[in-house]
Amino acid sequence: MRVLVMAAGSVGGYFGGVLAKGGNEVKFVARNENLAQIKANGLVVQSATTGSFVVESADAVDSLDGDWQADLVLFCVKSYHNEVAIEQMKPAIGPNTTILTLQNGLGSADELSATFGEDAVMLGAAYVEAERLSPGVFAEHGGTCRLVFGERDGSWSERGLNILKTFNGAGIEGILSDDVSATLWTKLVFISALSGITCICRSSMVEALDNPSTADLTLRILEETTNVGRAAGVIIPTDMAQTTMAQFQRDKADLVSSMHMDLMAGRPLELANINGAVAAIGKLHGVATPVNDFITSCLSVAHNRATQT
Repeated sequence: MRVLVMAAGSVGGYFGGVLAKGGNEVKFVARNENLAQIKANGLVVQSATTGSFVVESADAVDSLDGDWQADLVLFCVKSYHNEVAIEQMKPAIGPNTTILTLQNGLGSADELSATFGEDAVMLGAAYVEAERLSPGVFAEHGGTCRLVFGERDGSWSERGLNILKTFNGAGIEGILSDDVSATLWTKLVFISALSGITCICRSSMVEALDNPSTADLTLRILEETTNVGRAAGVIIPTDMAQTTMAQFQRDKADLVSSMHMDLMAGRPLELANINGAVAAIGKLHGVATPVNDFITSCLSVAHNRATQT
């Protein structure tokens, strides 16, 4: 399968690398030193799940000229880069291209559909502990490592089954969901609390949960996001907030938020698609979200500062 990876960050670099190793024709969009290192030394993957390897002569570019069209796009850019990425990928999108968005939070599918049509877009969620160690070098640290995706109407389409076969054939655990909205909201419950509390506290998850007042605030974020999802018509287990909190307490030493890493590095934040999305959808359905409102308002200062520098 011809796969376009937008773009070669932690998620795209890892899963794209595994797909290339599995015999697929993968094109990576990358920039600056990341692009230079991939072109010079190949794409390097250090993985606890699939083993370490190098994709030699990896096809990495900084732009697309229209001489190649993708069967599948893995849309993995940070949400604040969506406008640029959507414009950049246009030359590689044909009438039979499927765009699978793996972004955190909500909203990217609407942006992609507005440009390429709703039928071109599939929804998905990446579950992986991955990072870019240095330009051209990507690490996957073990634990849960899978891609869950599906059609909006829950059908097991021919394209969905083909993508599933491609993922599994390359050694990626793929799951074709018949309720991908529930998948996205379940992940949103998790990341709205993890990202929200660590960013607003400027702390690790251990520090946030070991302090009773911020542990209580974490539970309130979980409850707000769960309530908004249910109001939006998504099927979410009644004990989702409590079970997620128990997971947080159990795994707190290993939990890291990419939004927190962006905040500490002075980069823009995926705020609008995570806590901001909870607050906005809550307002649409008349569900109060005071903690998510507070987090969104406060972190917008750092986000705006980062986008203006």
